[in-house]
Amino acid sequence: RIRQLFEMLETRETQVKLLDAAQEADGVQIFIGAETALFGLSGCSVVISPFTGTGEATDKIVGAIGVIGPARLNYARVIPLVDYTARVLGRMLDGQD
Repeated sequence: RIRQLFEMLETRETQVKLLDAAQEADGVQIFIGAETALFGLSGCSVVISPFTGTGEATDKIVGAIGVIGPARLNYARVIPLVDYTARVLGRMLDGQD
């Protein structure tokens, strides 16, 4: 099951779907189990947040960071960590260490 998950994550199609999902909302996105078509594994959840680019186009999303885990993930702990890490990465890209 883990191997299947990693194989899916390595495909360009899945990576594009994750980035598209991250762009659809401002901030953290949460996908739980079979609620999402991103993964065929109903026991997984994804917490993902985009980070923005550098320079004047700070609204341009250049990547996303997230956590993939079981559907019974500790969301209260993971969501703030993903959000904070995405914000720090965005500031680092803007040179605002």
